[in-house]
Amino acid sequence: MRTLVMKQRDLFEESVQETLVPGEIQTELVTQLALLMYGLIDAIEGEVHDEQDQH
Repeated sequence: MRTLVMKQRDLFEESVQETLVPGEIQTELVTQLALLMYGLIDAIEGEVHDEQDQH
């Protein structure tokens, strides 16, 4: 049973290592995601404001 657990852990660690993004690219991705989120929030707030004006 312990051997099986170790093998599963090894497989997990290998799959994580393959999906890691280099630091420089990760920083850029996080920045772009934050900008996208702020843009989305602004768009939603604008839609809410527009909906309230019509009533």
